Amino acid sequence: MRLPLDPEHLSGELGGLSELGEFDGLTDEVMDFSSRGIRPGLTRVSRLLRVLGSPEEGIRAIHVLGTNGKGSTAATMEAILRASGMRTALYTSPHLVSLQERLRIDGGYLPIATWRNAWSRVRLAVESDAELSADRPSFFENFTALSLLMASESSMDAAVIEAGMGGRYDATSVCRPSATLINPIGMDHMEYLGPTIEAIAGEKFAAVKSGVDAFYSADDEPLARLFTSVCRECGAPCHLLDAMASPFDVRTSLDGTSFSYRSISAGEMTDLRTPLIGFHQAQNATRAITTLLELAGKNPAFSGVGEAAVRSGLAATDWPGRMEVVRRHSGSMLMLDGAHNEHGASALVSSLSELRDDTASERRIEVGGVIFAVMRDKDAEPILRRIAAIGCPVYCTSPPMERALPASELAGLARSIGIEVGGAFPDPSDALDSASHDAGSKLVVCCGSLFLVGHMRKVLMRSDFCAK
Repeated sequence: MRLPLDPEHLSGELGGLSELGEFDGLTDEVMDFSSRGIRPGLTRVSRLLRVLGSPEEGIRAIHVLGTNGKGSTAATMEAILRASGMRTALYTSPHLVSLQERLRIDGGYLPIATWRNAWSRVRLAVESDAELSADRPSFFENFTALSLLMASESSMDAAVIEAGMGGRYDATSVCRPSATLINPIGMDHMEYLGPTIEAIAGEKFAAVKSGVDAFYSADDEPLARLFTSVCRECGAPCHLLDAMASPFDVRTSLDGTSFSYRSISAGEMTDLRTPLIGFHQAQNATRAITTLLELAGKNPAFSGVGEAAVRSGLAATDWPGRMEVVRRHSGSMLMLDGAHNEHGASALVSSLSELRDDTASERRIEVGGVIFAVMRDKDAEPILRRIAAIGCPVYCTSPPMERALPASELAGLARSIGIEVGGAFPDPSDALDSASHDAGSKLVVCCGSLFLVGHMRKVLMRSDFCAK
């Protein structure tokens, strides 16, 4: 997605630098009020929603889970639904720059006054209930309740809800959706979801509900068999997406990704285009399209989804921080990507190897450097080994948060596996300056953590704003 990095673009999409500061304050307030850490379970959030009047019961939702690509898929689905004439909500996590990003209504963002009003009601609900007051919900639980409350009062026709981490005990699983979509599953969050891919998949598949159409990418045959078994046991209609449809004639460039779509039941749609960059985005979009077309044939509420809505929605999809290209005022070019595990890094490297300047060009884009950071709870070595295939220096850094692995430790690990290290920079701004200087006219890629991507977006936004 080619973006001019300037204050008008970035502040316009979220409400201005001053309002971003107000959302930072609200984030701190919710964090301070909530119990600490990740606390899987549905007891607290279910009780909180009951105290709030069960707003989730009035929401026609599509629940999106998985390890990689779920955010892109959710954003694509929301854009297609909106293009079909539906009023929509999109709930995702985490945010990059502002808490405001986590909930979109009809593609836009709600003002701070709306958030503050809703938060005061959520806070009062917790404080007025003895059980919740004694065992406060976590940040994600409070925030999920807050977002569901605002979504339910927005008069929307459908909501696309992205799960946070798991499935069985993820706070978003309190909803009873119209459909459940599970994207590819990989090794991530093992301390909470289990040590094997089968255990992780089992936790995510547990979000499937009786009588609700369930869709799985089915990119892994053993997991597809497990998914089919889970659906059969709980009485959910089962759909294996990658056997139902596939993309072909895929091309990716700085302008986005073009592809054609072939479905067993819906035929072909040629020359589809999304501004999202990467071969994997054609596959994500295909899964989103197939799910919605299947729903349209079964549920009158989604009957407006057809080829026209698919084309228009794909073209309007917006999902920052995933192979997002920004052109700075200095003339240098930076790609921001949230790849934070081995599967995501593999998709990034594969797309970079074939990335072209534009869809009509055969000139491949050269990468001059990678700015990389990772959280302590991630297995950094396999991610780095994937990144090494790009064949350029890695500039190790660390966003300002306790969870981040220090830049010096990351640099030591990179050197130990034979990667050329451009330096270790505790401040991501210094890593950006060094990588941009060394790369010259070549592309610089920033990846390894969505927290790094979010921090870098703030750095770029504020520095270019001041330069004006």
